[in-house]
Amino acid sequence: MAPLRLVRQIAELVTSNSCMVVLVSLVLLSWRSGATALANCPAGCSCNDDTLVVVCEESRLDVLPIALNPSIQRLIIRNNKIKTIDSSMQFYAELQHLDLSHNHLVNIPTNSFAYQRKLQELHLNNNKISSITNTTFRGLNSLTVLNVKRNYLEELNNGVFTTLPRLEELNLGQNSISRIEPRAFAGLTALRILYLDDNQLSSVPTPSFSLLGSLAELHVGLNAFSSLPDDAFAGLNRLTVLDLNGAGLSNISENAFRGLPGLRSLNLLGNRLNVVPTQQLSGLTRLEELYIGQNDFVELESHSFKGLKNLKLLDITGATLLERVQKGAFEDNVNLETVIIANNKKLSVIDDCTLLGLPKLKHVSLRDNAIVTLSETVFIGKELRQLDLNDNPIVCDCHMRWLQELLNDKSNFTQIQCASPDN
Repeated sequence: MAPLRLVRQIAELVTSNSCMVVLVSLVLLSWRSGATALANCPAGCSCNDDTLVVVCEESRLDVLPIALNPSIQRLIIRNNKIKTIDSSMQFYAELQHLDLSHNHLVNIPTNSFAYQRKLQELHLNNNKISSITNTTFRGLNSLTVLNVKRNYLEELNNGVFTTLPRLEELNLGQNSISRIEPRAFAGLTALRILYLDDNQLSSVPTPSFSLLGSLAELHVGLNAFSSLPDDAFAGLNRLTVLDLNGAGLSNISENAFRGLPGLRSLNLLGNRLNVVPTQQLSGLTRLEELYIGQNDFVELESHSFKGLKNLKLLDITGATLLERVQKGAFEDNVNLETVIIANNKKLSVIDDCTLLGLPKLKHVSLRDNAIVTLSETVFIGKELRQLDLNDNPIVCDCHMRWLQELLNDKSNFTQIQCASPDN
């Protein structure tokens, strides 16, 4: 930054805040020793004038440093005691990355970032911020990443992000958000990743999502939806990743996922579904990954995943009530490469031929279930490369001799600990 420009900014600062006159005087005096004297590094900080990076981590700072090199591009002040963003921010107009996470920020004064036109990443996570407005982020025209995770936000009002036209990633997870107004995300035409997980939403804010036509990833798990209505994600026709982990779902309407033609990954882990939502999923013809463990279904019935012809990975982990996988459960999923059916404490029956007819199947995990015996026809396949049957109470009698021979031939298959017989 040119000295004259800095002088003008200091003059403005003095005019608006007489309490900082002494600090400003110290900065001006440092010029007498040359420009390099401007880069005064506070105790406990690391300042590099070559890389233009300043790191102050656990330095016990309670205010932002005022006399750093004004040309710094990365300022990291994590794990300190800063309670507000004061006028000293205007000295650092070259910043591209600012990390104020794990501080004591309660609010952000209007126009705090008015001079940060080049800032691309702003991390405010793990603070005590309770509200943001449409003036909070004014000036951040170049910002692409905003992290406000784990604060005390309760609502998002209309137009709160309109000053962030280039924002691509927004993290609002682990707050207390219970209300999102219909036009809260207006102006975020470039947004691709949105985290709203672990909040207090009781229903999907469909109207506000409809403004996010470029969104590729949506994380809304750990809320309290209970149900998904038809067209719950209308307008998100570019969505490829949808995370509903622990969203409290017990009911999914037949057309809940309508309008998601490009969805590739869906996480329904940790909900309260008592049956696999076969019909609801059937329209997701491009789905490649499905995580559906920790639900309440007792059986995987034949054609449970009908329509999912491009499915490559299926993860059913921790379904505490699951007892049986029926023959033909994966008959429609001929492109499956990885099947994980693990940590299901009641699962003892996997029907014959359950995993036959899957020519691309390479990885199978049946770890930590209640499997006592298996037929040779369950999963024999030429492409199978990995098989994990550990932590099952397998009875190693003559009916399981085929498994011993298979394990002898396949080095990547885990060895079995037999529950019985003793000999």
